[in-house]
Amino acid sequence: MRKAYKRTLLIAGLAAVGCVAGWLLAESGKEKLKPAEELQATDGNGGKAPAVRGQVGGPSGREPLQWWDDRLRDAERAGQWSVAADYAYRKAAFYRSEGMEKEAAEWDAASDAYWARDEVKDKRFYDGVPSETNAANASAISPYVSVAVEEGRELAKFEPRSGVYLGMFGIFDWPSVEKTFGRYHPIGLTYSGWRKDENDTRNYFPTRLVDSVKAAGGGAVQIGWEPQYGLDSVKDDDYVRSFARQAKEAGIPIFLRYASEMNGAWVPWYDEPAKYVEKFRLISRIMKEEAPNVAMVWSPNFWPPDNVGDYYPGDEYVDWVGFSLYATPLFDGKEDFSKNLIDYFIPLYNRYAHKPIMISEGAVSHYYRPAEKNYAKWAEGQLGNMYGFLPRLFPQVKAMTYFNMTKARTETLKGDHLYDLKENPLMFDLYRRLIGSDYFLSKVEQGSRTAENVRYVPLESAAGLAGKRKLFAYVRLPGDAQPRSVAVLQGGRKLAETFEMPWEVELDFSALDPLLPLEFVAYNGKREELARKTVTLANGGSR
Repeated sequence: MRKAYKRTLLIAGLAAVGCVAGWLLAESGKEKLKPAEELQATDGNGGKAPAVRGQVGGPSGREPLQWWDDRLRDAERAGQWSVAADYAYRKAAFYRSEGMEKEAAEWDAASDAYWARDEVKDKRFYDGVPSETNAANASAISPYVSVAVEEGRELAKFEPRSGVYLGMFGIFDWPSVEKTFGRYHPIGLTYSGWRKDENDTRNYFPTRLVDSVKAAGGGAVQIGWEPQYGLDSVKDDDYVRSFARQAKEAGIPIFLRYASEMNGAWVPWYDEPAKYVEKFRLISRIMKEEAPNVAMVWSPNFWPPDNVGDYYPGDEYVDWVGFSLYATPLFDGKEDFSKNLIDYFIPLYNRYAHKPIMISEGAVSHYYRPAEKNYAKWAEGQLGNMYGFLPRLFPQVKAMTYFNMTKARTETLKGDHLYDLKENPLMFDLYRRLIGSDYFLSKVEQGSRTAENVRYVPLESAAGLAGKRKLFAYVRLPGDAQPRSVAVLQGGRKLAETFEMPWEVELDFSALDPLLPLEFVAYNGKREELARKTVTLANGGSR
C-alpha cells in the first residue's frame, strides 16, 4: 500500500480483535453537537472585531457571511485562534471581492490578531499556493454543469437513481449521528469477524447496530465481514447459513462487504486471487438463496491498484463495487502534496463504473501523531475534494461512508493518523455544510433520487443548455491548495461568485449570450488571480 496512505496496522488490528466489538458500547452517545452560543467577536486581543454584517441572500452572494460569523464566534469561544483567523480572512476576501476595501482591511487586521495568539504558525494552505510545494502539476479549472439524469438505465440492488447515500463509522448510537452532524446518515458501517475462534460455530451478526439504525428511523448497515483465519475457513456450513438468515431477519438493506481490501498485504486473505474469487462467489450464491435483502459489495483498497482486477469475481456475483479511499499528507515519511484522492480514484472508477460504486470507507488525516504535526487547512481542502467534488465528478458513486475513528481510539491502537472530524473544526464545519446539499440522500431505497434529480457533465461538452442550471468548478492548484473564491464572468461582467467548496453557483442559461464564452477565475484572499478557464458554450456559435 502506498505509504502516504498507510493505516494498515490500524485496520488489521481491528480485524484481529474482532473489528471494534469491544468499542461499540464505549463510544455510544459521546459525540454531541453543542449548539452555538451568541458571543461578541473580538479582534483576538480583547478588543471588538469589525461589526458583523452577516446578511443572508441577495444578488451579491452574501449567503456565507452569517455562517462564517457563527463559526468565528464558536472558534473564539473555544480558543481556536487559527480557526478564528481563517474565518476572519474569509470575510476579508469577500469584502475585497465587493470592492469594500475598508471592511476588507479591518477583517485582515482581525485575522492577523487572531493568528498572533495561535501556537500553530504553519500558515501554508491558508491563502493560495504553498511556496515550498513539490508538486509539478499546473493550475487548472474544470467546470461542470447539471443535466437531467437518464431514466431508462437498469439499476442494481438498492441503487439510487441520483444522489449519494451518506454513511458513517465510529458512532453506534444511531440517533446521535444526526444530532452530531446535522443530517441523517442512512448507512452505518460496522465489522464482523469470522467467529471468535476457528472452531466456533456461532455467528456474530451485528444486531445491535441494526437495531439502533432501525430505532433511529431506518436505513441500512454495511458489514465488513472478515475471514481473519484465512480463505480456507470459508465454507458452505451452518455458520455462514446462519449469518445469512440473520441478515434476512434484520429486515433492512444490508451491504455485505465480504473480505475487503484483498489487494493489500495487510489482510490474511491476500495473495490468493483464484481462491478469493471462488470464496466470494460462494458467499454471493448463499446470500442470494438465503437473504434477498443483501447486496454484495466487492471492495478493494485504492492502493495498490495494479493487482485489483485479479480479484474481481465477475458482474454476476457483485452488486456494488466499493473502495477504501484515504488521504494523508505523507509519502515515504515526507510531506507530499502532489496528488489527491481524486487522482488515485480516476483509473479505478473508469474500470468499474458499470456498477454502482461506494466509498465503503474513507477519511482524511488532519494530524500526524509521530511528528505531532497539524495539517488542518490542507485536510479541509481534501475533505472538500472527497465530499464536494468526487461524487459530482463521478456520477456512479452512489454511497460514501466516512471512517470517523475517534482520537481516543486512534491513540489506543497507536495509529499514526487522526481522522476524527470533530478534532478539526475546519473539517467538521465543512462536512456539515457539504452534506446539507440535496445531492446527499438520507434514505436507502431502490431508485431513490434527489429533488433535482441531476448529474454533472463537463460544461464544454454540454449542448442545449437552457433555464437555471448549477455549475461547479473543480480547481486544481499546485500542491493541491484551494482558492478563496471562484467567479464566473461573461463579456467582462461578473455573473456570480462562490466562496466555499465545491465552488458551485447557479446560472440562468436562457439569460446568457450564447455567442460569448464563460470565464471561470479562481482568486486567493488578496484578489490575485490563481487560475482562469474560458469555455465556449456548445450551443452557441462556432467552437
